[in-house]
Amino acid sequence: MNYLNEAKEIFSELVEWRRHLHQNPEVGFDLPNTSQFVKEKLIEFGYEPKNILEHGIIAEVGQGGKTILLRADMDGLPIEELSGLDYASNNGFSHTCGHDIHTTIMLGVAKLMKAHESELEGVVRFEFQPAEELLTGSQAMVDAGLLDGVDVAMAAHVQPMVPASIMFSEGPSLAAANNYRIKVKGVGAHGAMPHNGVDPVFIASEIISATQTLVAREISFAESAAITTGGFESPGSRNIIPNEVVLEGTLRTFSEKTREYLKERLPELAEGIAKAYRGETEFEYLSDVPVLNNNPELTRSVRAYAEEAVGSEYKVTDFEPMQASEDFAVVSAQVPTCYYFIGMKPEGVQGYPVHHPQVVFNEEMMAPAVAVFLNSAISWLKDNK
Repeated sequence: MNYLNEAKEIFSELVEWRRHLHQNPEVGFDLPNTSQFVKEKLIEFGYEPKNILEHGIIAEVGQGGKTILLRADMDGLPIEELSGLDYASNNGFSHTCGHDIHTTIMLGVAKLMKAHESELEGVVRFEFQPAEELLTGSQAMVDAGLLDGVDVAMAAHVQPMVPASIMFSEGPSLAAANNYRIKVKGVGAHGAMPHNGVDPVFIASEIISATQTLVAREISFAESAAITTGGFESPGSRNIIPNEVVLEGTLRTFSEKTREYLKERLPELAEGIAKAYRGETEFEYLSDVPVLNNNPELTRSVRAYAEEAVGSEYKVTDFEPMQASEDFAVVSAQVPTCYYFIGMKPEGVQGYPVHHPQVVFNEEMMAPAVAVFLNSAISWLKDNK
């Protein structure tokens, strides 16, 4: 079967679906229009989609044998798009991470897979997931029964800084992520009389600086970690010391041992510093995503299926482990997974990374990605019946 040619035959539909999704991004778990669009397409293809969570969707094709899960995330970002595209979003949100493409690719796979249903020697379960950007959607889907009966799983992500290619990595491939929020509590005062209060702005700044010592002085250089404060919210002013400020940040590691250690030390450090300056903290982890491990055996199989699907027309290569995180890691912790990247840098265009307001993607790579998923699912079920 030439699945690449089949995918190219529906390319105009892929573009139409993708641009509709691109113009109408939604965020988090609240994806009413996106999920409705996906469900309508799946019904049109002959599926009976079901909701997991309010706006998460699964659909199946095939019967008997083993089950392979194919996952796409659907949510956008609260970032204003500045791409200048004719079909750019103008609702204040954007698909600058490319999840519109992920959803489109999986719809394409679903359409073609239905036409090949008689060839399936097992079950293909499609997942359309909300809230990946919050790093909590995957866990919510798993808790709701997503993986019941699943043997292996696959997912992919676009990479707009890399030319056209399909990229694989075995073993630990994406970092663990623990996003956090720290409320630093003090006592408000006039800025000219700080002795009358307890300054949470100063305490917060000391916490931010001290977090770097955890990596520099408590983690072996044989390990790696990053602690970044990305948010600092203060209701004070130039001459007002507020009662409370809020810090938000992220902890990333490639080692579960290091992650567990830093998860414990980070709130200890924050509270210790606050107490030293007569303040207090409230610490909350907003996400808890492990290292994404690509199962070596499955990844080697999928890589071979990818090479078979795209032939010499597209490059199949490797990617180095990345500090970025992905909540599909929750799935990889429970079943063997293969998570690969799709190089989507448009030719002759300056490349921007995901989450950049000016990022653009090479839509031509949607067809080979469809072919890779299609051939991988059909072939894996056949080889592992």
